[in-house]
Amino acid sequence: MKIALTGGIACGKSNVAELFENLGAEVISLDELSRQVVVPGSAGLSELVDHFGDSILEADKSLDRKVLREILLDNKANQQLIEDILHPKILEKMQMAIKNSKKSLIIVEIPLLVEKNLAYLFDRAIIIDCNEQNQLKRLIKRENIDKNSAKSLISTQTSAENRLKLADQLPIDVIENNSEIFEMKQKVRNLYQKLVNL
Repeated sequence: MKIALTGGIACGKSNVAELFENLGAEVISLDELSRQVVVPGSAGLSELVDHFGDSILEADKSLDRKVLREILLDNKANQQLIEDILHPKILEKMQMAIKNSKKSLIIVEIPLLVEKNLAYLFDRAIIIDCNEQNQLKRLIKRENIDKNSAKSLISTQTSAENRLKLADQLPIDVIENNSEIFEMKQKVRNLYQKLVNL
């Protein structure tokens, strides 16, 4: 069973993915795959350099993700271009990973599920949700950025309300992540049991 794990930035998708992995699910992270498609020497990286120049590279010729993120946030056209270059490559890797998995429960951590209309690739979805205050606080801390940058990063994603409309296309489960980690573990354990028994 292929399950998309999605939610707003800094709502705790990776933590939840890790909990599922510990319980025995196969977890595929699109963030992880997005790093693989821009390693030095990759087609993804050279296409980005063709468009945006060497300023996006570190001294060791690896991608400077911070610079690329600034370019992406700079305008919609840049964001579109970066996504057009990288997303097909990331999805190809994802399909390979799913095909090679031996496990019956495959959880794919996919931040832009709704934005990219990828629900058709999955059997179900899990949405991780948290309130805006927590989201901002976590993002500022995690990325070491100011409040305005955090807000503009959040604004590149769809709204929580929009994400819930996934229910029109797929069976969904929602996990609220505003509480303590032990509560989180219990919620994930309960959901894992439910999914395994489907």
